[in-house]
Amino acid sequence: MAILGAATAASFLIVNLSGSYDHLAVIYVLAVALISRFSAGYLWGIFAAIAGVIGTNYYFTYPYHAFNFTISGYPVTFISMLAVSIVISTMTAQIKEQARLSEKREKQTENLYEFSKKLVSANESDQIVSLTLEYLLRFTHQSVIFYLTDPLNVEGTLKSTCDSHRVLLNSREEKSAAHRAFVNNTQEMTESCLYLPLSSQENVLGVAGLIFENRETPEPGMLTFFSLLLSQAALALEHRQLAEKQQRIMMEAEKEAMRTNLLRAVSHDLRTPLTSILGASAAIAENKGLIDPAAHDKLIFDIHEEAEWLIRIVENLLTVTRISQKPATLKKYPEAAEEIVAEAVSRIRRRFPEAKIQVSVPSEFLMVPMDATLIEQVVINLLENSIRHAGRAVPIRLEVFVEEDRAVFRVSDKGRGIPPEDLSSLLTGIPCSTGKSSDSSRGNGIGLSICNSIVKAHGGEMTAENLKEGGAAFTFKLPLEGADPND
Repeated sequence: MAILGAATAASFLIVNLSGSYDHLAVIYVLAVALISRFSAGYLWGIFAAIAGVIGTNYYFTYPYHAFNFTISGYPVTFISMLAVSIVISTMTAQIKEQARLSEKREKQTENLYEFSKKLVSANESDQIVSLTLEYLLRFTHQSVIFYLTDPLNVEGTLKSTCDSHRVLLNSREEKSAAHRAFVNNTQEMTESCLYLPLSSQENVLGVAGLIFENRETPEPGMLTFFSLLLSQAALALEHRQLAEKQQRIMMEAEKEAMRTNLLRAVSHDLRTPLTSILGASAAIAENKGLIDPAAHDKLIFDIHEEAEWLIRIVENLLTVTRISQKPATLKKYPEAAEEIVAEAVSRIRRRFPEAKIQVSVPSEFLMVPMDATLIEQVVINLLENSIRHAGRAVPIRLEVFVEEDRAVFRVSDKGRGIPPEDLSSLLTGIPCSTGKSSDSSRGNGIGLSICNSIVKAHGGEMTAENLKEGGAAFTFKLPLEGADPND
């Protein structure tokens, strides 16, 4: 009304200034274009076109201030003006609609790109489902339900953005419709909900349901967008499932490799001491009274030492069973690192009285979350390994210190070091590619690979290296955070 009033006032001004009535229709056409530009739909533009024709006839056509549609040439002129105004109004409305749709598509593309970026960073299937629900809710402004498996499966995962709809969506009719969408990979609609399948490469991974809270179904363009969004979610779910499957395969392969290495190590580490025990006991039994006391005592000592070695192997086997079956149940409590080190060194000195061990611990009391028994066994195994390979006369150094947010345990010696070809496989238990027999030396079996497994179960890491000044060093680091919260 304001624009039409302004057009009429401008026409009066032109007539008063020039006295001409020839070009007044153009002003009303301009008014129609402006009204179409700033109003929604076609109605206001068409109304303005008709009002412009009537206003021109009433104010600026003789007789003035009266209606007269019988003037010669008038119908053609004013019908043409009306037609031009309606065409301009229609074109303007269409251009606005195209601009609106273009802006909407651009917004959808931006949100789809944002959705895809978030899907890439999602690490769990639940995160993917939650993102899908969030974006569907953002665009529909209605409640959304999501089945991650066949809706008729009572064990299936059901998620919804509104708990009040669970009674409705647990009905037999709704579940049957969702089941058909899942099985047939097609859209299914009920009076209350529209079900869309999540499919990727003909594999249906779930069903999303859009609830008609206002009884208005989405327009076809929005349905296409929803299908594209669900396709992205299906790809992410499929990728996540493939990654989880690959991880399970890798874990199974790793367990199988561990079993193989364990059997290899056990066959070696059990056969060697048993052969020694068998030979020594046979020598005593077959040569009664013929062996001098010194040789007799030496054979008894060898039997005792080999028996202790067998006991340690059995302890290692029990440790492997403990940490490989349920690593997630490992209980970690804050323990004093000094006490663990002191106990380990005490046990080693009872076993190797002549060994030279130098210990360095922090001046401040250091509490480290750990399973004390397992970490003590790691320290004992590393010390024993250094003593056996470097020699009992070579000083062994055991250091404990803090590096950033981790406690560091380091066992080093000045022996002959580690053969370079063995460094890459020393902690894994996997034999190197050289032609050396697994029976070439005792003590290379499962000890170091078990130590590495124990440290990894604690969330730490373990390394082995040769020192520049000679000898070797084994280092493992444990995080200072992560104790059992129930402690």
